[in-house]
Amino acid sequence: MVGKPVGIDCKILPKECSSKGYTGGDDDDRISELPDDVLVVILSLLSVKEAASTSILCSRWINLWKHTNSLDFDGDAALYKTARLKKELQFYERRKYVRWVNSIIQSHKSHTIQKLRIQFFLRKEEADTLTKWFEYAFSRQVPSLEIDLSPPNFICFGTPDVNYVFPQEFTNSATCFDLKHLKALSLKFITVTREAIEFFLNNCPFLEKFIVHHTERMSKLEICGSSLALKHLELCYCFGLDSVRISAPNLTSLTVRVYSELILENVPMLDELRVGCGYADFPAKKLLPAYSAYISQLKSLTLFLNNLKGSTYLCKFPEMPKLKKLVIAYCSKGEDSLLPLTSLIRASTRLQEFVLELDWYELSRSDREIETSVRFPHEYLKVVKFFGYYGRSSDYEFVRYFIDNCVVLERLIIDPHCVPYAPHDPITPTKLAKEITAMDCAKRQLESQVPAHIELVIIP
Repeated sequence: MVGKPVGIDCKILPKECSSKGYTGGDDDDRISELPDDVLVVILSLLSVKEAASTSILCSRWINLWKHTNSLDFDGDAALYKTARLKKELQFYERRKYVRWVNSIIQSHKSHTIQKLRIQFFLRKEEADTLTKWFEYAFSRQVPSLEIDLSPPNFICFGTPDVNYVFPQEFTNSATCFDLKHLKALSLKFITVTREAIEFFLNNCPFLEKFIVHHTERMSKLEICGSSLALKHLELCYCFGLDSVRISAPNLTSLTVRVYSELILENVPMLDELRVGCGYADFPAKKLLPAYSAYISQLKSLTLFLNNLKGSTYLCKFPEMPKLKKLVIAYCSKGEDSLLPLTSLIRASTRLQEFVLELDWYELSRSDREIETSVRFPHEYLKVVKFFGYYGRSSDYEFVRYFIDNCVVLERLIIDPHCVPYAPHDPITPTKLAKEITAMDCAKRQLESQVPAHIELVIIP
């Protein structure tokens, strides 16, 4: 594959640079033999910090990174540091990140950008700056825009009142920005109104990927249209959202969490679904009617469950003949048995991969006897992953189900670590002690029980 050439104004490049490539230097330095346009394409694959660091290599590289068509302001390392700081020190880290982004934008030379990504814990105090960054992205006709203002740890979750609010003036029909180039939009921890979502759907005819995480100020939402190009949609933790109606003929992937009513209409291409309630008092059985008409066409299904008590509805789950991957994220309490989940596995007649993500929010160990599971041969299931294995009786008997029933099982992956609420949640001494105990339990319970033809992987 030949990359698209990137035009560079040679007048602002060092004299050592040439559109034909650098011919001097070590014969083994093949990178320097490449033309500038190709080098810029390569640098565009890096984050901004990584690309800018190449300017120290030699004078030829000083300005190359300023012509990249991708600006990825990855703040992951700084977020990791911020998660461990006091609030007043977090403020200075936010200021530092803002100055860094502004300096890069001011020095960048490319007139068009293919991707712009902002990733840092910014709040409504930085509203003016964030609005300018949106204006910059829209003026550069960015096809892919990601603004992720997620907090560094769980402590900062659940406070949407401090979130940046997407400006109302952008939704004005008289806006001067042409958004026809926008194909992917991701907004996380930004307050987005129903009007703002309708604005993007109406003004971005080629929008294929739309992600909204952690927002409020919406009660009802309709994403409908026979001409929608939308293929990937995520609506997660939209607090206060009671009703969602979706009709999108090109939609292939849907993620929806926190709602009271979900209506799916005209989604013939849908084959990947991630759905859940988000609240412990919301019965998961209400989810089934929403997508029962399309469940037979799914190839991948993820369910977020909070309560298996009275779980007879799982036994009535319709058959999923095309399902290849099933993921269940479950918030377990005490010593709740996990065996009711096997009803979903039996309904997936051609399942090849199963994943369980177990939340450690309220777990306890007991010495109850191991339950005998139903015998049911699974002839296609090859990979089983158990994240959050704690060593309870319910954990072991669940794994035992796969050992006894999977005819062609190849890999059993056990991760005895707590699934974090946020990527940068610090590991407390209590949590570390629990993980060490869980690791010991996993080795003691499983290493002697797993047959030799099954590869057992216990993640350290």
